[in-house]
Amino acid sequence: MMIPRTHLSFSKPLLVSSLLFLLAGKLFSEKAFRLKFQDWVEDDDRIRVRSWYAEAGASLKNGWEVGVVGMVDTITGSTPYGTPPTDNRNDWLAELEDERTAGVISLATQKDDYEFSFEYGLSEESDYLSRSYAAGVSRGFAEDTLTLSAGFSYLDDEVDSDVPGGPGLGIQARRTPEIFLGVERILDPQTKFSFNLTYGRPKGYLSDPYRIIGLTETLFAGQPEEVDVVYPYSENRPNKRETFVSYLEGVRLFKKLDASAEASYRFFTDDSDLSGHTFEFQWLQRFGDKFVLRPLFRHYLQNAADFYFLTLDGTGIIPDPQPDGTGSFYSSDYRLSEFKANTYGLKLTYFHRSDLSFDLSYDRYAVTGTDGQTDQRVYPDAGVLTLGFQWGF
Repeated sequence: MMIPRTHLSFSKPLLVSSLLFLLAGKLFSEKAFRLKFQDWVEDDDRIRVRSWYAEAGASLKNGWEVGVVGMVDTITGSTPYGTPPTDNRNDWLAELEDERTAGVISLATQKDDYEFSFEYGLSEESDYLSRSYAAGVSRGFAEDTLTLSAGFSYLDDEVDSDVPGGPGLGIQARRTPEIFLGVERILDPQTKFSFNLTYGRPKGYLSDPYRIIGLTETLFAGQPEEVDVVYPYSENRPNKRETFVSYLEGVRLFKKLDASAEASYRFFTDDSDLSGHTFEFQWLQRFGDKFVLRPLFRHYLQNAADFYFLTLDGTGIIPDPQPDGTGSFYSSDYRLSEFKANTYGLKLTYFHRSDLSFDLSYDRYAVTGTDGQTDQRVYPDAGVLTLGFQWGF
C-alpha cells in the first residue's frame, strides 16, 4: 500500500529559519533566536521524521512580548495500517511520504498583578489543515511564590478523508476545545511544584482515514470452491470524546552538587477507557561554567480503548463502508492498544558565552505490547537525535 504525498526540498526549512532570524534581528531587540534539528529514526526501516524548528522573540516597547515559531517536518518510511503482520511487509505496512509546515505567533503582556498570553497557530499537510487559538491568564500571590493560571484553547481542523483506502467522505471537520487550570508553588529557594488540569471535548471526524480493519467473509459457502476472504473496512472512532489530563511536576535544586532534579507524572484518560500514565525524571548536572549534562528516563503505560480490536471477526459488528463516527466503534490502530514504552536520553549543553549555547541529545525509545494479542512487530523502537543552538542578542 502506498500513501502518495508531496516531497519537501531542503530549501524550505532553511527559508523558515532565515525569515525568523531576520524578523528577530530587524524588528526587535534584546531577545533570542533558537534553531533545532531533530531526526527520529525507527528500527527495521520503519518511519523516519526529520524536523526543523526555529524560534525568534523579543520585547516590544509597549510592554508586550512577541514570539514567532516556524516548524517543518518531513516523514518517510513504512507504517502499519491495520492488518495483522505477515512475513510480507507489503501486506501490513503502508509506504509513506509526507510533509508538514507549521507556524505559531504568540503575544504576552503583564498588567498590574496579571499576565496575559495569546497564541495563534497554523499547521498544514497535504491532507490536513489545523488552526489553533489559545488565551491564558495568570496571577501571582504571596510575593509571587504562588501562581494561579487558567486558559482556553481551540483547534479548528480539516481532514481529507478522500485518501487511498479511506472512507471517501470528503473534507471533514474536527473541533477541539480545551480548558486549563494550573497552580505553581515555590516552597523555598530550592524547591518548586506545579499542578495542572486540562479538560477537552473533541468532536467531528476523529478517525484516521488511513487506518483499516479486516473482516473475514466466506464466499461460496458450502460449495467446493468455498473460500475465506478478508475485506478491509475504514475504522470508525466516536465522533465525540471527553478527555482529561492531570500533570504534576517538582523541581529541586541541589546547590552543593551544582545540580537539579526534575520529576513529573502525567495522567490521561478519556470516555472510551483509553488511559495513559507518564513518569519522567531528569537530572541536570553542571560542570563548571561551560557544560550541563542531563540524563533522562521516561516510562509510559497505556490501557487500551474499548473499541480496539485486532479484527472484526467474532465481534458481531457489521462495518459501514462509509463510517461517520456513529453506530458501532472499531479500530485496529496499535496506538490504541495496551502497551508500555521506555525512553532513555542524554543531553549535553555547551555555553560558549552567556548569550550563546549549543546542545546535543540522543534518546532511545522502546515499546512493548502488553495485551498478549497484538503482534509485537507493529510497535516501533526508535532513536532520536537532536541538535540545537540558542543565541541572545
